[in-house]
Amino acid sequence: MKKIIILLFVLGFWDISLAQSFGAQLVLGANFSQVDGDQLGGYNKLGVNAGIQINREISDDWEAAFEIRYSMKGAKKVIDPKAPATFTLKLNYHYVEVPVLAKYKGFEKLIPFGGISIGINVLKERDENGITSKEPQLNATELGLILGISYQFNDRIAADLRHAYSLSSVRDAPIIINSPTVFGRAGWYNRLFTIGLNYRLKN
Repeated sequence: MKKIIILLFVLGFWDISLAQSFGAQLVLGANFSQVDGDQLGGYNKLGVNAGIQINREISDDWEAAFEIRYSMKGAKKVIDPKAPATFTLKLNYHYVEVPVLAKYKGFEKLIPFGGISIGINVLKERDENGITSKEPQLNATELGLILGISYQFNDRIAADLRHAYSLSSVRDAPIIINSPTVFGRAGWYNRLFTIGLNYRLKN
């Protein structure tokens, strides 16, 4: 049911955007992810980040952007081959995300941007010592903050670097005494850097 709602929302917005002559970009990149609070540390989980961005000029210097992205997040424990044998762990969290951004174009080729994102979890896997199971305590939705900058190579192609962070814990779990905290908050928080390319479609 959720996937049907998402599809209808995408098609509806696509129809509106075409009618109002919005600009559109295809986006493709790589996520380097970790989960704050899982005690692993390090941006070791690699994943795909792909989708479409719809742009609307607000003024000469400002532009609003609406995106729909498929984002592979999570975390991965890095094994030191020289260390004693230990457990392996990989968290695979996939989301369909809808970021809403404000972009400042006053610097010409360099375009800083920021905004918020709402994500719906579509995959929640935990691979521990080669045994895969579902992560039952992972929340169905995520609210995130995005900050980034893009570099415009030409009228069509731009490079994009962004950092995203969960504004609230993505995992429903009992809080234990002396549990790890992030900025004084207990819980698990997706944190990632995304490097990608944007290709602007013809108007």
